[in-house]
Amino acid sequence: MPRRTAQDAARTREAVLAAAKAAFTERGYAGASTALIARGAGVTEGALFHHFASKALLFREVFVGLEDELNRHAQASSRDGEPMAAFLAGCRASLEFCRRPDFRRIVMLEGPIVLGDAGWREVDSRMGLNTVVRGLRNIAGYDRLSRIDARPLAVLVFGALNETIFALARDEPDIDIEVSLRHLERMIGALLAVQD
Repeated sequence: MPRRTAQDAARTREAVLAAAKAAFTERGYAGASTALIARGAGVTEGALFHHFASKALLFREVFVGLEDELNRHAQASSRDGEPMAAFLAGCRASLEFCRRPDFRRIVMLEGPIVLGDAGWREVDSRMGLNTVVRGLRNIAGYDRLSRIDARPLAVLVFGALNETIFALARDEPDIDIEVSLRHLERMIGALLAVQD
């Protein structure tokens, strides 16, 4: 029997992650069995468990991957323009990204249940909060707003963004991305004015 290479193992791992993302999106955590995921990846359940010790750890890996993808997308979308416009472009990109069925189901609907509130918030904050801190410091001026001062403001802005994302995920009526961004811009302006 030929030895598996590191590339083979990496391909198997990626196939399992892709199949898990599809299964969790379509069926949710409870409805996506490891047998179904393994079949979707074209591997045995033993191969799945070789790479991921449990279904919960597999879910967490898919969740973290989606959060990382969102963060990279928001950062890429906020690179150009004056600071406030760039920051709002990143926020708009985030809100639009969160409408994707995989993100909506896995991160916003299933994530808090599977990972628990503390687990969900730990990953979400680790991924996005520092991006918001940098954005606010860029808007205010790095010399005017220290990282220590920026963090409480970022928590407020990040919380507003997350609540908007949850509202969009639940398809709440009267939640519009553009209207939400206008309110967010006014909120940031008011928060930064208090710092003067």
